[in-house]
Amino acid sequence: MADIDSEIGARKLLDREAYHRLLAKRDGLAAMLLLVRAAFHVTLLACSNLLFSEGHVLAAGLLLIPHFMTWSFLGWAGIGHELFHRSVFSARWLNLALFRLFSILTWNNYGYFEVTHPTHHRSTLGDGDLEANPQGRLTILGTLALLTVDVGALWRRVRILTLNAFGAPPTDALAKVFAPGSEEFIKLRNGARGVLAGQALLVATCLWLGSPFLALAISLAPFCMTFPNRTLAALQHFNLSADKTAGDYESSTRTVVLDPIIGFFYSDMNFHLEHHYFPAIPHYNLRRVHEVFGRGGKHRHIERGYWNGVKLLAREGFFTSRKTAGPGSGA
Repeated sequence: MADIDSEIGARKLLDREAYHRLLAKRDGLAAMLLLVRAAFHVTLLACSNLLFSEGHVLAAGLLLIPHFMTWSFLGWAGIGHELFHRSVFSARWLNLALFRLFSILTWNNYGYFEVTHPTHHRSTLGDGDLEANPQGRLTILGTLALLTVDVGALWRRVRILTLNAFGAPPTDALAKVFAPGSEEFIKLRNGARGVLAGQALLVATCLWLGSPFLALAISLAPFCMTFPNRTLAALQHFNLSADKTAGDYESSTRTVVLDPIIGFFYSDMNFHLEHHYFPAIPHYNLRRVHEVFGRGGKHRHIERGYWNGVKLLAREGFFTSRKTAGPGSGA
């Protein structure tokens, strides 16, 4: 995959000893970070559920706001992405299992990502990059949905997952990649079935425990108040151009310097140029790579601070008054 490119980049930007030191997984640190994340959501869910059961509906809803704003970071613009690269824990099976679990919890078809993401790294913003090209924009209504509840995204996600689970092939740009009967299509179909089955099990478990409130608070979370996650994901590549030389990512990829709290929830994906050069380096070591890049003047596109990043997106036309073309919707 892109690990080969990372080795090439390592020889140019880091000496071999430093590269292998940063490549090392720290299972204890990774587990602690994951437990902190889990404790954050479990505490908010437990407290809000208790408040709701005692009739404090408004207080329960207010307590869910930070839960909603950060839940989507479990997915592909967050820790799920790092787990896909098998770079968080030393045990590859654990990375894979958690990647698929978090994909299910965020209603994301892991079979789709397992096919498209390696291409995204090989040819960032190139013709075959279905993740970041063409680059979608947000309408006013779309922005309001991300700030509240994105009912349209929920409907589209459930509809497409259901179609894929029953064997309906994708359309548009995805048709060639996920041709019926191909290995890629089988991954797509099985992933859709896994997500739907996992969500059904989650809802059934919450109902068995006697808490429809928990079922809604968890299952709907990926579609509630996702503006931070969506804008940070857009900042990775928005309005940039494909790189002319394979293995270089300065033209296509943007780094955003974040405060420690947002950086924690985003799993250091804000160091995105660093990640594209070294996808095998654990996210908790990318700050060290960022320091090396800074000294070497490697960043062509860098933004400092989340709100400065949002302002950049506004200047670049990410927020529009009309609907524009976005990524294919067949998976």
